[in-house]
This record gives sequence, structure tokens and C-alpha cells, in this order.
Amino acid sequence: MQPLVGVITDRSTLKWGRRRPFMIAGSFIVGLCLLVLGWASEIVGIFITDEDSKKSFTIALAVLGIYAVDFAINIVQASCRSLIVDTLPIPQQQLGSAWASRMTAVGHLAGYAIGSVDMLGIFGHALGDTQFKQMTVIAAIFLILSVSVTSLKRFNAIRDSDKKIGAIKILAQLFRTTVNLPPRIQAICWAQFWAWIGWFPFLFYSSTWVGETYFRYEAPEEAAGKSLDTLGDVGRLGSMSLLIFSLITFISSVVLPFGVLSPDAKESTFVRRPPLGLIRLFNKLHFIRPDLQTAWMISHIVFAVTMIFAPAAHSVRFATILVAFCGIPWAVSCWAPFAFMGVEINRLAIPSFTRKSSVTMITSATFNRHNSDLSNYDVELEDRGPSVLRLNHSHSPDMDSDSETDDEEASSTGELAGIYLGVLNVYTTLPQFVGTLISWIVFSILEPGTSPIAADGDMKDAASSPQDDGEWINRHREGPNAIAVCLFIGAMSSLVAAEATRRLRYAR
Repeated sequence: MQPLVGVITDRSTLKWGRRRPFMIAGSFIVGLCLLVLGWASEIVGIFITDEDSKKSFTIALAVLGIYAVDFAINIVQASCRSLIVDTLPIPQQQLGSAWASRMTAVGHLAGYAIGSVDMLGIFGHALGDTQFKQMTVIAAIFLILSVSVTSLKRFNAIRDSDKKIGAIKILAQLFRTTVNLPPRIQAICWAQFWAWIGWFPFLFYSSTWVGETYFRYEAPEEAAGKSLDTLGDVGRLGSMSLLIFSLITFISSVVLPFGVLSPDAKESTFVRRPPLGLIRLFNKLHFIRPDLQTAWMISHIVFAVTMIFAPAAHSVRFATILVAFCGIPWAVSCWAPFAFMGVEINRLAIPSFTRKSSVTMITSATFNRHNSDLSNYDVELEDRGPSVLRLNHSHSPDMDSDSETDDEEASSTGELAGIYLGVLNVYTTLPQFVGTLISWIVFSILEPGTSPIAADGDMKDAASSPQDDGEWINRHREGPNAIAVCLFIGAMSSLVAAEATRRLRYAR
């Protein structure tokens, strides 16, 4: 989805900007679909009264809502990530991606904090009568507010296009770009692919794993049976671990970028000014200060080493420590690939200065010369902030014979931020299918069937218990934990990602 959104936004000529309309529309769709998810049963109940039919249609509506959220959130993500590449020069790509990682960490921290507390006890039924409903309302409100604040800033470039392009040409360009990626971008994508085979099981199952670890190894055998909301208890335990994970991620996102060399450190004259305390620390550690590629490779190794111990976790404390420690590599994973992509996409635009197309690039140097007049800038049209690449494609009459070729070449460099980031997203989401297949195989072998397993290993009749909320938990303490095995397999994939990242240095 993201590559398609990327190529459409790259070629957008809307007067509100290339990215802004898609960001706003996508955020409203996400907010609406979140509310549909929260109130799916009530919405279906308006039209259907039969309980059996109501349950089936509620499930169907919820599934459609999840797909719609996934569809719309890709629009928002593709547009937001492209803004960093659009508006920052090569020396500031790492800094921009680092700030995006920090803000993402703040969002995760807030989300997990909300999930770990009893929202009904705070708001009552004002935002809904369940924890999930209240979380969907809060998430929708904050998403729309955040995107609105970003959209108020007039930095979004308006593309000058000499002709319209049809849907077939868009798809053809998308296909050509995907199968003919530049070598370094292809190497970045493969490193991301192997890394996310490891990350998806962690992101999907880690909270459930922590809660299940408690009920499986620490809780009294009758605890789940006495609980009025076993699923909620598992969720709260997991949310608390993810809250700590997000806190570690946030701290790492703030600190680590100052200790890592930018991908273009040798050619960059841009100097960041971290806090004085960090300057002193990094001056002492300057001889071991890694570049971004090395830091990304180390993050894969750290995640792999951490998740190797997942099958050995038989206590909530140890499981929580493992989850929390993964916040460090996760911070790097949220920032490094996008920083690399931003640098490579901007470098692809450099040869366009030698082309016949009229190209204007406002660099950081140009920006600094006019820094005192920044408040007078109308960055929507001509004088956009630092380092915006603008391709006018103003061909002279003697260039008519080459106009189509020049247009394709130009669009394959400076104006493909959206499509290249979309391709990276493909390599990020494809591991979801691989991870799902691996998880299905593991669960089929280690925890087949749907019947609950008691602590003594005997199967119990689900219908005989009036409380079926916790029956899905496998409490057979001697057997392997299927989720932990999935996390272990993900660790092995992360080691492959570390090797792929190491080879990135030799990609040209």
C-alpha cells in the first residue's frame, strides 16, 4: 500500500501540498475506523437483533475495521515519513529520523501508559463502557490533533508538473522502481526484511507472553479461574512491561543519536549541539563512537541475544526485563533505516544538477544566509525551509524530443521519496506474513487445538466451566512456551539482519 500512496503523493499537484491532504484524510479515516472497532457490537446491534447473527456480523465488521485502519494508517505513515526526506538535506537526515523516532517513542509511552491503568476508574463511562472503547477514543483524538498541528506548518512542496500521468503509468513506474532499486537502497531493504522477521513476533506477542508467563509459572493454579477478567489481567501485565519498554525506547531515542556518527559524517559540515553533559561524555568515548551502520548492526545483535533467553523466562520479572531491554535496539530500528533511506534518496537527486531540467535546491547554506528573515518565508511556494529539492521540469523547445525521457529520469531521483519509502515499508510488512507462517507452525506443534490445558497437563471440558475467559491460557508448566519459541526464532533472523547490515558497507 505505501509504495502506491508514495508514488501518488510524489506526483500530487494539489494546492494544499503534496503530503498534507493525504495526511489529513488518512488520519480522519483511521480515527473513524478506530471508533468503529470500539463500538462494532453496538453498530451491528442497530440493524440485527438475533444474537448468533449479531456475533458473526460483529466479527466481520471488526475484521473490516482492522483492514481499513491498516489501509489508512499506511497513507498517514507514508506521507509523514516522506516529509523528512522532502524538507531536510543529507546532513540532517539522521537528525530528522532521530526526532521521528523520539516522537514515536512518546506516542508508544503514552499508549502503553493508558493501557496499563484502569481507564474506567478514571473517566467512568464518559468515553465508553470498556477499556478498549476509551482507548480507541483517546487514540483517535490524539492522532487527528497531532496531524493537524503538523499540517499547519507550511513546508509542503507543490509539484510543478508538465503533464498528467495515468493509473497504468503510475503502476508501471511503481513496478520499475521496485524491481530496479539502487544497490544501497536494496541492501537497506534486505536488512530491514530480516530484522522485521524478528521484530514482528515481539511486537505482536510480547505483552501476551509476559501476562501468560505469570499465569503459567507464578500464579496459583486457581488464579485464572477466580479472575473475573483474565484477558484484562494479562493485558495489564503486558502493558506494564511495554510501558517500561517504551520508557527505555524514549531514553535511547534521545541519547543514542548524539553518540552515533551520521552516515555522511565525513562530508557533512552540519554540527549538532547536544547537552553539555553529553558532549563531555562523548568526548571521552570519541574513539569508540560508532557510525550509524555499525550502531544498526549492533542493535540487531543486542535484540538477538536478548530474545535468545525468552524460552528460559519463567517469571514475570525476568520476562519484563527482557522486553524492557529490547527498547534499546528498537529505538535504533525506528531511526536507522529511515535515516539511511533519506540520505540515499537525497544523493540520488545530486546528478539532476547536470540535467537539462531546471532544478532549484535550497541547501542548508542558502538557508543560513537568510536565517534572519525566516519569519517572512512562505515556504509553501518558492522559499521553502532548508534543503528542499524542487524540480520545475521547464524544458526548452530544443528539448522536446527528450522530454519524456528527462521526466522519467528526474522523477526517478528527486521526487521519489514517497515511493522509495513505500518500498521500504513493503520489506517491513512482508515479514509479517513470514512471521505469521512461522508462528502458525510453532503453535500447531507445541499448542495444538483450542482446548485449555490445566496445570497438571490434563485436558478439561471448556463447557463445564462457567468462566471461560482464561481457558485459552496454556498452564502446562513443563512444556515449552510457544510464544517464547517464536521469539527465539526471531532472534535467529536478527542475526541474519546483522550480517545484511554489515554488508551494507560494501554496497555501491
